[in-house]
Amino acid sequence: MAELVSAQEPIVNYDNSIRVEYQFIHTGDYATSFGPINLGETDAHIILVSGNFPLSDRWSVFGSIPYVKKRHKGDFPHNPVLDFDQYEPADLRIIDDGTYHGGLQDFFAGVQYLVLDGPLSISPYVSYGIPVTNYPFYGSAAIGKQIWQVPLGAYFQYIPYFSDWDLQADIAYVLSEKVLGINLNYWLLYFSASYYVTPRFAPRVYLRKRITPGGLRYPEDFPDGYDNEFFYMHDRTIKHDYLDAGVGFDFIVSNRYTVSGAFYKTVKSDNVAGVDYAFVFGLTRNF
Repeated sequence: MAELVSAQEPIVNYDNSIRVEYQFIHTGDYATSFGPINLGETDAHIILVSGNFPLSDRWSVFGSIPYVKKRHKGDFPHNPVLDFDQYEPADLRIIDDGTYHGGLQDFFAGVQYLVLDGPLSISPYVSYGIPVTNYPFYGSAAIGKQIWQVPLGAYFQYIPYFSDWDLQADIAYVLSEKVLGINLNYWLLYFSASYYVTPRFAPRVYLRKRITPGGLRYPEDFPDGYDNEFFYMHDRTIKHDYLDAGVGFDFIVSNRYTVSGAFYKTVKSDNVAGVDYAFVFGLTRNF
């Protein structure tokens, strides 16, 4: 069961910016209700380009698109040619062959409105994400689920008066396309705390949580075996719950450029391959 890369990150409320970000993600054991199992490992390289563009003092539009390359190594590769006998999958591409496969994933675009501006800033938003290429979804090396999504959420930032703290949160409920009639909507929560030890340098800690009320669990929700459409769609329909914890930094190079970095891993997971380690490096250009 694949850990599917999610390159949609929480919105960062820059006034007017373009950001280029590199991510490397390594996953390990798959967490089930009866404990972790070894289904192989994955490595993913992601280049994420995103931007935020004001329309007025209150309204802004944003967008992002990632390029993802991913590979599966180890036991239990997916092979749509060999895994099915009576059922014939619509897509017979094999991606769990130990080599990297990838392409453009899902394009997200949205609009946000600054409701409150001050020590506490609040910006509700809505966006829409859709696959931009016909990438395969059957395999641990899959780069996405090949479904549309609509995040509805709000970005919060609190900078206390006469303080060097910067507290941020992003809370979203994501509407997802149903697959085989299964509700795949989920919550995505992000919290971070930064402290400017100098006017230019701020280390931070953060948590990211995904909660999927619906979806399927492996193996208990697959009583009819594996030679059917139900199992062919499992990488799209299984619930993925996790809690990631990370540390990072932001360094303001100038009034136009900011560099950032982070390290994170999964500290709790359910029906997903946990992230053993991941690195993020980014460059933001403000206008």
